[in-house]
Amino acid sequence: MIEKLSHKIKQLLSLSSRKDIFRILPKNSICAELGVFKGDFSKQILKYTYPKEVHFIDIWWKEFGEYYPDWGEYTNYGKLKTQDAYNDTLKKINNYTNSFIYVGNDVEYLKTFSDRYFDWVYIYSSHEYDHTKDELEVLNNKIKENGIICGHDWHNDETHIHYGVTKAVVKFCDSYNWKLIYVNKHMQWR
Repeated sequence: MIEKLSHKIKQLLSLSSRKDIFRILPKNSICAELGVFKGDFSKQILKYTYPKEVHFIDIWWKEFGEYYPDWGEYTNYGKLKTQDAYNDTLKKINNYTNSFIYVGNDVEYLKTFSDRYFDWVYIYSSHEYDHTKDELEVLNNKIKENGIICGHDWHNDETHIHYGVTKAVVKFCDSYNWKLIYVNKHMQWR
């Protein structure tokens, strides 16, 4: 088993696309995506991992109101309605019967699940240190033994706006004896 996992990790170092992370995520599992936005990655989760049960959690209008803020030079979200993003997600996951969608704070929703509930969870939510730290601390008890926590927006540059994710993951691993297995060129970590 260790040898197979090592082989998969070596494959991941040269991933050609963001969806290749699904090669190492367990199929037919119980999982969650924190930070769903318009459901594009959610659709890929369903397509590539065939989950037994999947939970999609995002803050949509509860945090942002009717419209997303404009987050700067590489986005045009200031004109996107949060309800439209939610509706896009519903269309993308609609045909899957064992999917559940939650609108609100992911940390609060995670607390409602039994300990050791999830096989894996993918984090792509606030990109902020404090929130990511809170997510990880709750997940420490919600992930099954030998489960996986993974996510997006790993940045080594301390001046990057999303460096808080990296800082939170590193501190979490040190504090709770988790191991960072890899970081790939698509800013994904596990």
